[in-house]
Amino acid sequence: MTPCRIRIASASFALVLSACSEQPQKGLPTEQEIHAGDSGVSSGAPGRHLYRCDDDRTLVVDFKDQGLTVEFRRDAKAAPTVLTAPMQGLQYVGDAESATFAGNQIKIEAPGKRPVLCMKENAS
Repeated sequence: MTPCRIRIASASFALVLSACSEQPQKGLPTEQEIHAGDSGVSSGAPGRHLYRCDDDRTLVVDFKDQGLTVEFRRDAKAAPTVLTAPMQGLQYVGDAESATFAGNQIKIEAPGKRPVLCMKENAS
């Protein structure tokens, strides 16, 4: 704990108190946090992005919960596969799949299947 002296007689009383309660600054937002707030589809749905996979299929990815949860769908009307991560930057895990993000690429893995690599469409 950092020691803090309060001088009531000082004109900088409020300044001293605010210095004592200063919160540490958070680092830059992660890729997942950014994607949770922006949109990559024409409808503008927050957190929704399209990916093109190496199996020549499209993957709709919805980033939720500040990027700690992702929902995967092969089309916008399909039931989602939900994966979660305990912290930003860690692997997402679901009942039967896991996913790892690296920049604009997602690697999806499932037991007994080959990994699927997907690249974000319209990535700048």
